[in-house]
Amino acid sequence: MNASLTDACGILAATLLGVPLLLLPGYALGALTGILGFRALSPGDRLLCAALLGIGLLPVLDSLLVQAAGIPAAALANLALGLAGLVPAIRALRGRIDLSAAAYGLALAGLWLGIVGYALIDIDTGTGLYQPVTVIDLVKHASLTRAIVQDGLPPVDPFFARPERAGYYYFFYTLCALIDRAGGTHVDGRTAFAGLAFWTGVGLLGLLDRLLAATGLVREASPRLVRRATLLLLPAAGLDILLVLRDRIATGLWIPMPEWLNDQVLNWPSSLVWVPHHVAATLAAWLGLLILAEAADGTRRAPGVAVAVAGIAFAACAGLSVWVCLGAVAAAGTWLTLLALERRWRDAGRLVAAGLVAALLAAPYLSGLVASRHEAGQAIVLAVRSFGPLEGFADGPLLSLLRLILLPVNYYLAFGVFAAGAFLFWRVVPRRAAHAREAGRLLTIVAASSLLIGGFLRSAILYNDLGWRVVLLAQVAALAWTVAALARGAGTRLRLPGLLAALLLLGYATTLYGFAGMRAYRISGHPSFAFLNARPDIDRALRMAYEWAGTHLPRSLVLQHAAAEPRVFDFGLYGRQPVAVADREARLFGASPEAVAARLAQVGPIFSETLGADDVRRRAAAAGIGALIVTARDAPWTDPDSWVWRSRPLYASPLVRILSVQDLSQDPSGAAR
Repeated sequence: MNASLTDACGILAATLLGVPLLLLPGYALGALTGILGFRALSPGDRLLCAALLGIGLLPVLDSLLVQAAGIPAAALANLALGLAGLVPAIRALRGRIDLSAAAYGLALAGLWLGIVGYALIDIDTGTGLYQPVTVIDLVKHASLTRAIVQDGLPPVDPFFARPERAGYYYFFYTLCALIDRAGGTHVDGRTAFAGLAFWTGVGLLGLLDRLLAATGLVREASPRLVRRATLLLLPAAGLDILLVLRDRIATGLWIPMPEWLNDQVLNWPSSLVWVPHHVAATLAAWLGLLILAEAADGTRRAPGVAVAVAGIAFAACAGLSVWVCLGAVAAAGTWLTLLALERRWRDAGRLVAAGLVAALLAAPYLSGLVASRHEAGQAIVLAVRSFGPLEGFADGPLLSLLRLILLPVNYYLAFGVFAAGAFLFWRVVPRRAAHAREAGRLLTIVAASSLLIGGFLRSAILYNDLGWRVVLLAQVAALAWTVAALARGAGTRLRLPGLLAALLLLGYATTLYGFAGMRAYRISGHPSFAFLNARPDIDRALRMAYEWAGTHLPRSLVLQHAAAEPRVFDFGLYGRQPVAVADREARLFGASPEAVAARLAQVGPIFSETLGADDVRRRAAAAGIGALIVTARDAPWTDPDSWVWRSRPLYASPLVRILSVQDLSQDPSGAAR
């Protein structure tokens, strides 16, 4: 079957499997606990809230269950919980369906599913495979999902063969693994990830719906108007398109990813297709805080249930994204301090109790995370957030001073219409009204905490994921403020002030440019992307070879590829066997940089030089490699007398060969060489 059609069918199957494995279990949790006023919501709002609860609570519960009893047990538990939620869901929908609203919702869901597919599937022309630029991260998502499906939790390191397990936040991939396993041959790690990205987007709408209701900021506005404002704003990005134009003038090139020109504040659609696990962590953090805020306001009863559910959400946040969790911890600490100063001991006690529940549930994951990582230096360092237009014009203390002075400008440029919307909100809404409910005050606390962390701390593991992801918490607050500013006093029609309208259009332009770049990066001519999908014909042949290996070779066999390029993707996207070393970024999951460098030096010459068969066998055996996958790009391929051609292949095509290490030095006829 054509690879594009296979991917599209897989994403559709994974999305549908999300109904019994995620949506209905979330519905059951809402119906059983009554959290966030679930039982009093309209049918449509219940479904949105169910997606939020599924994304915000199930990751930690399923991860603990997988670790204790395996993936089948966790999948059966979710299905049983889903069956429990099916009856009340049908009962709530009976006779209460607004057909026009349902059709509108399904149309939006179809559009969103199409966007997810566009961003993540391969385009197969029959002669070449054209991958989206998202494979840069998709290789990690797919390979970690595969590792959990095959070996359980904690996951093995999919980028570097070693005795220790991977040191990474894996809760999101637990849900992906459940979908992958349930989907059989129709779903793999890539499509399972895409299906869960779809449901994370639905959960984001559920969070915004409950958050705006809890703050009371839009209680006098028409619900339809609020939804319209939310949907109008969600696709918008910041003003990175201006940096793109500046870079074009300076270099003569179009950079496919506008976010590369500054420390990222990624728009919601891009975040959902690139890093939905960080978005899911944001949902879980806000879910826990929102539950406790409603308990503090006295709008919900059963405080014990609130503490337990909030603790589960906080634990899920820790395992979905440690970087977002740091921002949530800072915000919770600030809130706890304010509650103590106000002598609101009961509310402070609930927050502390929820934190203890979270620590207990997350303890197995956190202990494994610490034990499996081997960083030589600090994981987090003190540094002022970088600002793209400044970089290269100064260095040292002067650069840090300029970054500090221009940090507000940096954030305004990154947030765009949401920065202007936040300013408008605080200009028209008095602080007393904005903080009338605890959820409203939390918007300010969380936004300030995440912006301070993102502004003055950075992670030192490969990239600044701390600075890029912690601001998602503030993005929720900025979006809520902007929606409230537009909806308050709008009457029956939504009106945008001139500045906001202009910034919104620029934000749309940034988002559209980024999504166009996901496919058009090949024609941009930008040197930073030259290595990516450079030979579509070989990538297509590799996909076919890995699919063959997945059904014909032992799953435990180490199948090694050429790892010398800046990044390598096909092994993780399509392969099911482990690798000795992925590429230069193989330390992502906790392997030491020294071990990665040594393994690359050991394995690299197999593919970059024309070695003798005995030398190749010795190097491969030392790295634990059982088979080699060689392509027309590798140096030995061009030598007709090399071991590639003198050995009997396990698999052969015009562009790819797979050879067993133990069979090296035998020619196809079986004669020893």
